[in-house]
Amino acid sequence: MSRRTLGRGLVVVGVILVLVSLLADVIGIGGTDTFGWKQVVGVVAGGVVAIVGYFLAMWNPKRDQTEAAE
Repeated sequence: MSRRTLGRGLVVVGVILVLVSLLADVIGIGGTDTFGWKQVVGVVAGGVVAIVGYFLAMWNPKRDQTEAAE
């Protein structure tokens, strides 16, 4: 599996986690009608996973090596 494919997969998983966490009360899996700490953890974790995935997908080590050689 390439780094780009892994990164794209992480972005998708992260965005899904953020959306599920944000919409937990609306779709009926939240405990109360308020935004709880578990939803906050889900949003933060999903955001971190999506950001890491974005950088994995976009990072090109060959380009970094050629810029350093110049």
